Amino acid sequence: MHPLVSHGPGWRAASNPAPLGNSGFAVATLAAALHAGAIGIAPGSPPNVIVGLALFCGGVAQLLAGAWSFVSNAAYGAVVFSLYGCYWLAYAAILIPASGIPDALREAGADTRAHALGIFYLVWVVQTFIFLLGSARGSWGTFAQLLLLLVTNILTCVGTWAQSGPVLRASGYMGMLTAVVAWYNVAADMLTRDTFYFGLPNPAISPAPAAAVAARYEACALEMRAGQGHHGLVLPPAGHLSAKAEERRRSRSNSSLRMFGPTIATIQPSSIDMSPA
Repeated sequence: MHPLVSHGPGWRAASNPAPLGNSGFAVATLAAALHAGAIGIAPGSPPNVIVGLALFCGGVAQLLAGAWSFVSNAAYGAVVFSLYGCYWLAYAAILIPASGIPDALREAGADTRAHALGIFYLVWVVQTFIFLLGSARGSWGTFAQLLLLLVTNILTCVGTWAQSGPVLRASGYMGMLTAVVAWYNVAADMLTRDTFYFGLPNPAISPAPAAAVAARYEACALEMRAGQGHHGLVLPPAGHLSAKAEERRRSRSNSSLRMFGPTIATIQPSSIDMSPA
């Protein structure tokens, strides 16, 4: 049985988790960028104020978005949100005195501390580069967000390792720009014709994912028809969506769920005409 087929009466539709994940990412990234670049604060200010945002916005919110992405069959979004949620939890642990990490780094000396943190950022440079490659056929918004994040991580890694104030300041400005693009992606998801007067453009880089989604939908629909007698489901003819469902599909054309890979989850169960024949 296809995993989208409900075992109970009706459907259980999963909402798009991308706005939650990107919102938590943007909030935590902006706060960390302002601190790293000493923008609006004195250089060397204690980073304790970032801990709360890193734990709950960057960590918990993105882990929840990752878990819901798994439920939605959006594997790419699930991995990206979950991994960056872990990043922010690890980042917060480095800042929390009770973890013992700040004291250990301080006792090791400035050079050792810089190299240790540089390695921490280096592994995320590699991971972000892999995520960037995975977004090459998604939307321009996601690609731009990950590209800017990659540049931010590179500058942060180099600036921390070399203990260079100007490079760290540049990373702060790049982080601010990354947060702005993330918020744009949030707005593109939430400001639809159902919730606002107009939507924001977030076109796909390649039209191929849309074709793949349609093919997967047809395969899913055929499989469900074969077992519809066990669930009381009446599906429309293959390739047919109701007019209302088609309008919903258009309003969701900018969805970040589509950005995170061509999955069957991009056509929500609520968009399928389930009326009796």
